[in-house]
Amino acid sequence: MIDYKFQGNFLYYVRLIKRLYERTLSGAAGRCGLSLPEADVLSFLRENPEFDTARDVALYREVSRAYVSKAVEALAQRGYVEIVQDRADRRLQHLRVTDSAREAAEILHGAQLAFYDKVTAGLSAEELFAMLSAMEKCAVNL
Repeated sequence: MIDYKFQGNFLYYVRLIKRLYERTLSGAAGRCGLSLPEADVLSFLRENPEFDTARDVALYREVSRAYVSKAVEALAQRGYVEIVQDRADRRLQHLRVTDSAREAAEILHGAQLAFYDKVTAGLSAEELFAMLSAMEKCAVNL
């Protein structure tokens, strides 16, 4: 058995990373005239087109369905997201980012890249690869 000596720091570090991400995304959202939930959903859909349902967004972002639903409704009203009914299963709706959202999505993506740069500053390519590899292994364990 491994003797873990995180002393509470591990969860603290995770919270710091999450807070920095939310602050970074929130700043970019403000520049686009979006709320944080709208920016969160739009950036998720841009980065993960294979996960294109509200359920997917809620699951992978660990937010409530109401959070996603309200954001999707606002994005759809702006013309940033279209809702497409699944042909095989009418109960299923797919979310697609529209061309109208492209500029906002790119601004949000730039904020994400700045976030990644800040979090990984000072890491060599080898350290970054090792960190990402370790995180992926931990995710598989979960």
